[in-house]
Amino acid sequence: MIRVTKIHSKALTSSILIRIKAILSRKLLLNVFLVSMISGCSGTTSYFFYPQSIWFSTPEEVGQPYKNIILTAADGTRLHSWWLPAQKKASNTLVLYLHGNAQNISTHSHSIYWLTQQGVDVLALDYRGFGASQGEASLPDILQDIEAATRWIKQHYPEKRFFILGQSIGASLAVNFVAKAEDFYAIDGLILDAPFEGFGKIAREATSKNIIGWLIYPFTLLVPGTWDPVDAAAEISVPTLVMHSKDDAVIPYSQGRAVFEVIAADNKEACWLESRGGHIASFNFDQMRSETLRFINKGKCAD
Repeated sequence: MIRVTKIHSKALTSSILIRIKAILSRKLLLNVFLVSMISGCSGTTSYFFYPQSIWFSTPEEVGQPYKNIILTAADGTRLHSWWLPAQKKASNTLVLYLHGNAQNISTHSHSIYWLTQQGVDVLALDYRGFGASQGEASLPDILQDIEAATRWIKQHYPEKRFFILGQSIGASLAVNFVAKAEDFYAIDGLILDAPFEGFGKIAREATSKNIIGWLIYPFTLLVPGTWDPVDAAAEISVPTLVMHSKDDAVIPYSQGRAVFEVIAADNKEACWLESRGGHIASFNFDQMRSETLRFINKGKCAD
C-alpha cells in the first residue's frame, strides 16, 4: 500500500511550480559542494537530487484518470510511478516521462498532462527516493529505475511506439540511458527539455555566481564526469528533439545547444526547437506543445 502525505493545493499553478523547482535547483547545487567539502568526492551525485515524499496534488485533481504502478529495479528497489492513459481516443504511442531533480511526479507531471489530451499514453516515473519510491537517488543506480520503467512498458505495451521525454536532470539521465539502451528496447524517439552538458560543469556554473560559491568552486573539480550527457550524446541515433530557452536561469542555453550539436553531428534526425520562458517552462506554450506533438506523431523532425 502506498503511503504518501498529500497536500491539496489547487492554487499551485504550473508557473509557480516552475519557480519553486528553479529555487530548489539552485539550493541543491550549493548543497552538493558543502557536503563534498566535508565528506570528500565519493557519492556526490546523490546531492544533485532533491526528493520529497509529499504529494502536492494528484492527476485526479485535474480530471486525469491514473493508476499507481509499482516497479522493481534490478537491485530490488521498489519504485512508484503513475500510469496516465490517453484521453478521447485510443493511443498507439507511449511516453516515459523523466522529471527534474526536485520534489516528485506530483508537481512535475503538470508539465505533461496535456499529452494525454492529445492521445498519448504516459508513464511518469519517480526515481528512487522520490515520492513513494524506495532508496536514495544517485548514479548509476538511478539508471536502473529508468530501465525498470522501460521494461514494464515493453512487457505491457510492446505494440506501442515508445518515446522518452526528460526535463532538466531528467533530460540528462535520458541521454545516458538511451545512448546504451536504444536498440535493445527499441526506443522510437527522445525528447530533451533543457539538458546540461555535465554534472561538474553545471555545478561550476552555479558556484561561479556569488562569493560563497567562489569558495566552493574548486571542489567542483571532484565531481565525476562518468555520466556527463555531452559524452554519451554521441551514441544516440534515434530521432531526437532538443529544446532550450535563452531565458533559462538554471541551466545555461549554451549547454543545451552543446548536447544537441553532439547528437546532431552523426544523427540526421536530430532537431532543435527554440523554447521560451524560464527553466523547463516549454510546455506552458501552445507552440512548444504542438511542435513536440508533431515530432511524436511523425517520429522525425518536421519537414
